[in-house]
Formats: sequence, structure tokens, C-alpha cells
Amino acid sequence: MKRPKTFYIFLFLFVFSLLNSFSGAYPIYILDEAKNAEAAREMYENASYIVPYFNGELRSDKPVLHYYFMSLGYKLFGVNAYGARFFSAFFGALCLLFTFFTVRKITNKQNAYWTLGLLLSSLFFVQEFHLAVPDPYLIFFVTSSLWSIFLFDQTRQSNWLFSAYTLSGLGVLSKGPIALLIPIGAMGIYLIWSKRFNWKTIRSFKPLVGLFWSLLIAFPWFYLVHKETQGAFTDGFFLDHNLSRFSSEKEGHGGLFIITWLFALLGLFPGGLVLFKSFRFLKIQIGKNDLLRFSISCVLIVITIFSFSSTKLPNYTLPAVPFMAVISALYLNSKYAFNQPRTWTYVFVFLMLFSTALPIVGYLALAQEESLNELKSLAFYLDVLTFVSIVAFVLHLKENTPKAIQLTAMGWIFMYLILFGHIYPQLTAFSPVEKAKPILHNQEDVIIFSRMDAAFPVNYQRTYPVVKDYQELKQWIKNHPKGLILTNTRDREHIKFLEEQYLQIFEQKALFENHRTRIFVLK
Repeated sequence: MKRPKTFYIFLFLFVFSLLNSFSGAYPIYILDEAKNAEAAREMYENASYIVPYFNGELRSDKPVLHYYFMSLGYKLFGVNAYGARFFSAFFGALCLLFTFFTVRKITNKQNAYWTLGLLLSSLFFVQEFHLAVPDPYLIFFVTSSLWSIFLFDQTRQSNWLFSAYTLSGLGVLSKGPIALLIPIGAMGIYLIWSKRFNWKTIRSFKPLVGLFWSLLIAFPWFYLVHKETQGAFTDGFFLDHNLSRFSSEKEGHGGLFIITWLFALLGLFPGGLVLFKSFRFLKIQIGKNDLLRFSISCVLIVITIFSFSSTKLPNYTLPAVPFMAVISALYLNSKYAFNQPRTWTYVFVFLMLFSTALPIVGYLALAQEESLNELKSLAFYLDVLTFVSIVAFVLHLKENTPKAIQLTAMGWIFMYLILFGHIYPQLTAFSPVEKAKPILHNQEDVIIFSRMDAAFPVNYQRTYPVVKDYQELKQWIKNHPKGLILTNTRDREHIKFLEEQYLQIFEQKALFENHRTRIFVLK
């Protein structure tokens, strides 16, 4: 019996409610989110939908699609954090729904529910859909294009093939060529592994027509932005933000080969711990189960690509997480999952130790952070996980391991609701952007000297003039004697000059970063 459409509608709304929970409860503050949300704001405010700008300057970091949806969010909900983040949660819910649908269609509802539970209880994965960044869009388009390819392989229904190439083209508009590279690489591994890597099979996927269609979707905007910026966006995006990030370490985000695998496990934590128990199951089932083999192929290509990248960030491996969840779910719903209680004991003991250490580490981190010292008691909310892990361990000892796993998942969901709804709002209230509001509110004459916290433009819904030369600054303040000088420079010479020439009226350290925002006025 087929599930009615209403079931999937309600399932989508349930998932969306978790991924969208408290998205407007705290301001946009972290660097990437601030720059993306502001670029979308400027695009929306100026009704200029080809060239992205941040604070009036070309932003060539990412393509355009997420800016369009953030602009739509601003149109629907106003220019605020909720509007910027709304469609991140929307596409996250679609991603999880498509994954649920595929697993249920190919296997059964038990596997589908295990998959969904693992994904919804993965804090780092869920948090990504609370951010106004391009990654939620990329995760959806890559995941959905891969599932579409797999559904075509299993059913030979051509509409899935059209879906795959369309989604890949939109993925390129979300974050670039990686949206094509991952599906091509995954299918290559899968077909070789399945001993079907031959011209007849490859031709059945219509790769040339499909790639042409994908590129046709993405090409017009890339052509227009190249033309309008006289090649500046093309150089910045493809050479600096793609090739350079792959070939050389950017912004201190490097690391060993193994760190990419750890990032992938972080994406599915705590559910990813199941993978360490599944080796025997994988060895037995991998030759029999197409879904398992395909999911492993997807995980391998994502992790391999970013293992060789010189720049390594935790969010890079998130497109692998839905497929890691499927592997874990297939294991949990197999006869091999609960026949070795001792290995489960190790898992639950680790979770108890980890969840006991977490509030201690959180308390110490907040105590050492100058601006957040008075909020260190917030760390004790993390004791929720400690309590849940102890109860789960007891359930396991009473030979009710499946219930222990389900309780652990619910505990982590409850924890991130507390995080998004209570902890984050209190922490971000101490950010320079929030603390400066009494001074900057309704103040028109503000200039940036050297550099600023990237969250100021989007939160104050304006762009700022920027100067880096002492004489330019002196001339500006001469013309605007009641104006404010805003900076977060770390250059000691700059700070000394400002302190000698002007009166400092504000100083606030950035949250968990090594710079301070200062505001100066004419003495």
C-alpha cells in the first residue's frame, strides 16, 4: 500500500519545524553567514540579481542561487535572520524527505525511519540548516541528484534521470563545479564496484545530453556575471575560491588527510558511532545490496575529494552525511546489529564519558572568554546529554539497546532545541554587533577604518565607507565632525594612532575570536 501524499506533507512539516526551530531567535553573527546574508540583502535592496556584492564590493566567493532564495526570504519575512535562514531549513527538510522516500521505496519503512532519526539527531548536520550559507542548498541538490540517479538505475524511469541532471545544474549555481564532480565520481565508483562499468551501461545514463542540460541551467548566469564584472567574478570564483582552495591552505583551515574522515563522523555524531560496529555487516552485505554499495560510493567520493583538498573545513563533508546515515540504518535494521552486546557497551560508555566532559569543557571555555564569563553557567544545560546517556546505558544493560539508541537520539534533538532557543540567543547578545546598538542605532555618519566585523552591514541594514589611509580618515572626520569611526583592526600601529587622535567610546571582544570592535569619535 502506497503512503498517501498527506503523510509526506506532514513528515516534511515535522522535519522542517526542527530544522527551522528558533532560526530568528538570535542574530546573524558568524563570518560566512554574515557575508552571505549581507550579499543577499544588497542584491534584494538594489534589485540587482546578477552581480553579488558585500558592503558595495564584488563578492566572488560563491555563485548566486542561495542569494535568490535569501532575497525571497527577505521578501516574505523581512530583512532579518529568520528571512535569511528560512530556505536553508526548507531545503534541508526536502533533503531529508527525499532521502526517506528513496530508502523506503528501495527497502522498507524501518530503514527509512532509522535513517531519518539518525539525521535529525545529528547536531552538527542540523545546525548547518540553521545557517544562511550556500551549504544547505548544495547538500540538497547533490543528495537529491544522487538519489535521482540511483532511482533511475533501479527503476529505469527516465523522469529520475531528468531530475538528476536538473538538480546537478542547480547545484552548480549553488556552489560550483563540485555539484557535478560528486555525482560523476560516485556513479563511477558504484558502476565499477557493481562490475557494470561498460559503454552500454554508461550510455543508458545519457551522460553527454545530461551534462549539457546541467551546464545549460548554470551557464547563463555565469556568462552574465562574467560579462558584467569583465571577468573579475570568474577569476575570483574559479581561480581563487576553487583551484586555490584545493591546491593551497586558505585562512588557516588545513590539516592531515585523516581530519576529513573525522569531520564526516562529526556530521553524523552521535549516530556515526554505529559505523564502527558495522564492519562485519558490510563485509557480508556489500555484494548483495545495491543501496548499501551506492551509499558507500557516495561517502567515499565526498571524503576522498576533500581529503586531497589543502583547505579543510567541517562543512565540506556534509553531503556525505545522508549516505552515512543510510549505511548506519541498514545495519541497525539487520540481524547483525544487536547480537554483540559488549560492543554496544563500549559505544554507550564512550557517550557517557563524552557527555560528562561536555559541560565541563563548555564551562571552562565560557569562563576563559572575556565577554562571556558571566554566562558560564549556561554550560550546565549540556547536562541534559549526561542524564540521557546514563539512562540510555541503563536501558542497554537491561537488554533494550534499540530503545537506548532512540532515547539518545531524542536527547540530542532536545539538546539542540535548547541550544538554538536559549543558549545561542544569550551568547550572541554579547557580540559587538549587539552591544554597539545603543551607539550605532540611527547613526548615519559611520566610517570603517581598515576593517570591520562582517556582521555589521546585515544587522544594521546598510553599507559603510571604508578607508585604510590615515589622511583619508582625517579628511572624512573633518567633514563629519560628529561621525563615528568603527574598526576591529588588530594592527597595533593602527590602534595606537586611533587612541592618540580620537576618543574611544566603545570596545567589545568578538565571541571566540581574537579581535575587538572599537568605536572612536573626535576628541
